[in-house]
Amino acid sequence: MAGVKHQAFYSCTRIDPHEIYRFIRRHYPEVTWLFPKMTFWDGIRKNSPPLRRLRWCCDVLKKNPSKHIPMKHRVMGIRKEESRSRAEKPRVDVLRGKQVQYKPIFDWKEWHVWEFIDHFSLPYPSIYDEGFERIGCVICPFIMHRNHAKLIRHQKRWPAMYKVFESVITDWFLHHNKKKHLYSEKTPEEYLAAYYSGFEHPKSHHAPQIKIVK
Repeated sequence: MAGVKHQAFYSCTRIDPHEIYRFIRRHYPEVTWLFPKMTFWDGIRKNSPPLRRLRWCCDVLKKNPSKHIPMKHRVMGIRKEESRSRAEKPRVDVLRGKQVQYKPIFDWKEWHVWEFIDHFSLPYPSIYDEGFERIGCVICPFIMHRNHAKLIRHQKRWPAMYKVFESVITDWFLHHNKKKHLYSEKTPEEYLAAYYSGFEHPKSHHAPQIKIVK
């Protein structure tokens, strides 16, 4: 709309909502899709399931796919309202001394975004109309919490992905964690219950139970 020449990229994690894939293909076919060299599932088998403070997934799935692109300027839709860590970073930043990162809606509130969308009748993913306030990876350590409402909503909306996740976790637990004894849980089911409850570190204990997708 501003007339600034640009190229749009989308880092496809392969664990995003499939509704997002359809939306981008339909409304923004000019977007260049980027894919990680390693899948989320292979990353779990090779490393471990990501935790809030021990995350490898953001770098591997979202950031690394664009590292080979020689961009001097990057524009992102990050807003400081979204998290404390984002609010602490500058609106214009220089990454690795080479790339300038701009955040044009950094100071916008959520209502500013929706007002802009409504004013210009812009399309948006219909999943927002289903009660999902933030759209990111379907499986993410940030939605795991003792208050299971958000997790249960994700499990019901994308059950197939959680079935794969639990299968991969079981395989990892039995063949990798069992040898190193990183966690106090004795079975994959115990570990999944602890994981879904949002524990932060290895050696977790007695997490509340939650329904496991079978």
